[in-house]
Amino acid sequence: MTQRITMADVARAAGVHQTTVSLALRNHRSIPPETRERIRTVATSMGYRPNPLVSALIAARRHGSGGSYSGTTLGFLTCFPKRDSWRLSPNYVAVFEELRAHAADHGYRIEEFWLAEPGMTPVRLKTILLNRGIRGLIICPMPNEPRVIQFDFSEFAAVALGLTLHQPALDRVSIDYYAVMNLCVTRLREKGRKRIAFATTFDIDSRVNHLSLGAFLAERHLEPRRFLQPLTSQRWNQENFMAWLVESRPDALITAISPDYLTFKSWIDATPARNRPAVELVCVDCTVNIPAQTGVVQNLGGEARAAIDLLTSRVERAQFGVPAEPQTILVTGTWREKPSPEKATRPPVTL
Repeated sequence: MTQRITMADVARAAGVHQTTVSLALRNHRSIPPETRERIRTVATSMGYRPNPLVSALIAARRHGSGGSYSGTTLGFLTCFPKRDSWRLSPNYVAVFEELRAHAADHGYRIEEFWLAEPGMTPVRLKTILLNRGIRGLIICPMPNEPRVIQFDFSEFAAVALGLTLHQPALDRVSIDYYAVMNLCVTRLREKGRKRIAFATTFDIDSRVNHLSLGAFLAERHLEPRRFLQPLTSQRWNQENFMAWLVESRPDALITAISPDYLTFKSWIDATPARNRPAVELVCVDCTVNIPAQTGVVQNLGGEARAAIDLLTSRVERAQFGVPAEPQTILVTGTWREKPSPEKATRPPVTL
């Protein structure tokens, strides 16, 4: 087994006292910035990872809890009707893998807990978590209304992913849907699009707290001729959608989720070429593993890193319970242009 690199090892390699290493890795102001950076570089090159047992023990002692905490596991709580239903979302799976990788960098592992497990109650779940020494929880986005968790968080630090959890008001990390819509609009303006539309369902609009729709409506308020009335629905119907497309004549259509992008594309492609509407499809939530989509690839890795950083800092400082002033960290994304058929099929040039 590979021996774990300790703070004392880093101190010896950097030629400083172990206390200096501890302060530098916590970015303490008493250590000069150049010294902090040098020590962090040495620690990274040696493969040093913080020991959450030590960090939590120190935090517990500082808070007078007797130093009894001993957990290196974080809980990932899901509330879907079936145990693995959340895995049907490629983005949720991608975030989970990023969470596991970044948690490992902090010296933790992640264990999944299904809140709808047969026989499970909030009291029993709390007992299980405490008995396993789990004091940090990540809440997977909620599937349906009501988006409420009946659970006693008084002895846990918790971070919710996304905007779907309404109660309790926990710290959360989410994609910045307002900024993502603004990025889509900016790129379409640069392309000279004159009739821009947006399509979303009532459920998706609710799940993102109306931020995508709000950003689009703000643009429509400023430029009503360029931005069309948004298309909203409970569910999509091919005949009605195509009729709307022909009547409204958008030259760009922003879709709220990747499945809608693929559905609309299939309906448009099925139209005979002579009658096919000339509209560019753009998605604010491109699926990571489907490159043939134009739009924004959300920074799922950044979302996971922010969630783990926030949660482990809470755990290691023994900051448990529903926060009096919950924080929200917003993460944006990057633009991805779908390769044109010409670029995709053009043979490589040899010199």
